[in-house]
Amino acid sequence: MITHVPCLIAPCLSITELYTFFNIRYPQNFYFKGERHDFFEVVCVLDGKVGVTADKNIFILSEGQMIIHPSNEFHAIWAADDYKPEVIIFSFSASEFPDISRYVWDISQGQMAELRDIFYLFGQSFDIKKIAVKEIRPEMKLHAAVAVKRLELFMLNVFSSPETQQSVIMPTKSEAYTRILTAMENNLSRALTVDELSRICNMSVPALEKTVYKYLHCGAISHFNALKMKKATELLSEGKNVNETAFALGFANQNYFSTAFKKYYGYPPSKLKKSL
Repeated sequence: MITHVPCLIAPCLSITELYTFFNIRYPQNFYFKGERHDFFEVVCVLDGKVGVTADKNIFILSEGQMIIHPSNEFHAIWAADDYKPEVIIFSFSASEFPDISRYVWDISQGQMAELRDIFYLFGQSFDIKKIAVKEIRPEMKLHAAVAVKRLELFMLNVFSSPETQQSVIMPTKSEAYTRILTAMENNLSRALTVDELSRICNMSVPALEKTVYKYLHCGAISHFNALKMKKATELLSEGKNVNETAFALGFANQNYFSTAFKKYYGYPPSKLKKSL
């Protein structure tokens, strides 16, 4: 009797949840000031150019390029060089994902056509409201499974293609932007003013504000406070109480912190603690 020893196949990429999937042409001068979330987001440029902020890196992406934002990476996007760029953007959670460094990838015309087909199939299989994937349409469970598998295969093909592996795009250099974000991240425990932040960065206030607005489309202190709020959710999730979190982030008292938190998220930090 022959004993067959199975070849175990470990999944390399497995999408478990979908959040958004949309195709859009942005107007000239479009700017989305950015966000951070606990799932992947992929941006594929089908036409024109976009600027992308990815934490401390800045990229200018052209037609046929794709970037992957990993979980909890701050990212923003804008229309670059007076273009009206067309992009496909999708976001998801995955139980398995290849161990890759974050690259900007070149994608072929054939791969862009495949992504358009996948987007069409998603529209047939899922109920999509504006940009959000809500649920699988009735009687379309198998079609939805095919759509997800094709999306997984699309990304695996991009990652494994010898051509795309060689085309790593380096970020645009902005020493001032990097310096500002580093200063903000290193001083989340302090209640800095814009004057104090500019002194730490060895920049004038106008130069600091101009740099932040160019890449984040908001004021320096506004982004500094946003970083504090993101850090607050981490501290609360780790078990710190509201008062400890307020003190760790340089707030004068718990009430001031709770007000700022509720203004940013729409609910008080106590609600987050209860949900945890």
